[in-house]
Parts: sequence; structure tokens; C-alpha cells
Amino acid sequence: MKKERYYVSDLSSISGLTKRTIQYYDNEGVLKPAGRDENNRRFYTDKELSILEQITFYRNLGFSLKQLKEEINCNNNKESLLDILSKQEAYLYSQLEETQGRIDAVAASKRLIEEGYSPPWELLSKIMRDINKVDISIWSNYPFSEAQLTIFEDVFDSQQHVFNFYNTFRKISIKAVSYKGAGVPVNSSLAIELAEEWINMVEKVTKGKPEIINSFLQVDKHRERWNKGEKDLFEEAEPYLEDILKSYYKGRSE
Repeated sequence: MKKERYYVSDLSSISGLTKRTIQYYDNEGVLKPAGRDENNRRFYTDKELSILEQITFYRNLGFSLKQLKEEINCNNNKESLLDILSKQEAYLYSQLEETQGRIDAVAASKRLIEEGYSPPWELLSKIMRDINKVDISIWSNYPFSEAQLTIFEDVFDSQQHVFNFYNTFRKISIKAVSYKGAGVPVNSSLAIELAEEWINMVEKVTKGKPEIINSFLQVDKHRERWNKGEKDLFEEAEPYLEDILKSYYKGRSE
């Protein structure tokens, strides 16, 4: 049953936040009380309760108090909210990508050890540092042409599809750099598996269509627009990938 007034203890009980946290939000200007009662106690209404629910939601998404005050301010403008949440979504995906990159590096190292190779620790450390600097949100502002946008919107029917491709591309690049640094022969079983991973990725995303392949090639021609970490990683991986693919196709033609 709704109440006309809520006090700090009520908000604490409803939200699960401590009284100190609620008072802190008041002091920081993100949750002001509706007024004070005859005993000078802060009280809140359903409006402030709704605001607190929004604050709790945004804080759980990783928003800072500064963002709450300056960007969100608990407004209900549809376009503004969508823009803010989209930016935070990209930020959270960036954090996820960092973690996934580390997992891929661990997996590549384990595979090398299992096959009797010594992982190139110095090179892997550099990869980790570069991955931590990558901000994938820049791709949302990448200057694609109208034709490219049309093609890529058809290829990637969801944001998750985009990230799946990105993860696969980077995972293969990490493996290539790791295998190259560990001295894995281009005709080994590890290299053959990697060549097949690359071929499967390309076939899956392009479906062999020339216009899709050309769109990806156009993006590849402008690597200066990529994240530096992505660019450095792929340029380190590229020669080895080219060598294992040559070896792979040669072996299949013999």
C-alpha cells in the first residue's frame, strides 16, 4: 500500500540501501527529500521513491554520481534516456571485451603448453596491455559509407552478432600472434586448426558475396581509423595468418 510520506528508514527498507547511502545521495544532490515534517525529519514521496529506484538501477549499471547529476538527472525524455543507456551499453561491452580478450589469451597459452610449446610471455603481456586500451565504442562512430552501412546492417542483424564477430576476429588474431611467437610451424595441426577457424569466420560473415567481402576490404584499407590496440594486434598476426593459409590451401591442392 502506497504511503503519502516515506522517511529515510522506509527508503532503506524498500531499496536495500543503507540510511547512510540515502543521506549521501541527498548531500550529493541526486536525491533531495520532498520536504521536512513538523519534527524537521526529511520525508519523501512516491516521486522521490521512483527517482531512487532509477538511481539504484543506474548505479548497478556502473554509472557514476557525476553522470547521475549531469547526464541522467532522472529525466524521462525518451531520446535522452535511449542515448544515455546506449552509451553505457557500449561501455559495458568494452569491459566485457577486455575480460574476453584475457580469457582468449589464457586459452591460447594453455593450448600451446598442452602441445609442448612455450608461450611467448613478453608478447602476450604486450597483447594484454593493448587490449586494455581498446575502446570498441569508436566503431559506433566509424565513418562507414551509406553502402557499407546498408550491407553491414544486413550482415549483422543485432549488436550481439557484431560482438560475436569481433570476438572471433580478435581471438584468432591472439592465437596467431601467440603461435607465431612460440614458433608453431605453419603446417602443424595447431596452425591448420587456426586456418580453418579463419576460413569459417570469413565464410560465415561474408557468405561468399563479393559486395560484403569488398565492404570488409574497404574497412581494412583504413586501419588508421581502427583502435590502435586492434590495429597493432592484427598487424602482428597478419603475416602468420597469411603463411598458414598459404600452407593450408597448398596442402589441400596436393
